Amino acid sequence: MRTHEFMIHADFHRDELLSVSSQASRFSSDILLSYTESEHEHRVDVKSLLGMALLPLRNGSVVRLQTRGMDELEALEYMLHVLEKGPA
Repeated sequence: MRTHEFMIHADFHRDELLSVSSQASRFSSDILLSYTESEHEHRVDVKSLLGMALLPLRNGSVVRLQTRGMDELEALEYMLHVLEKGPA
């Protein structure tokens, strides 16, 4: 399992989060995103369109990305690039 914690530097809107989810589907590894809001930890499967559509990723949010599987390093690096650069 690979894990990386980082801060989001831009607001992600629903359509952008759905695009992130679609891009995650190209990997065989499990990809989870977790964050804490009001002392409650939320965990979302990045490949879940519904889970991502309901995710409030805002500028300043600290999130943890975890990947597990055969292509976990590639998945982690790709998803970090997508999430850290922010919406296009």
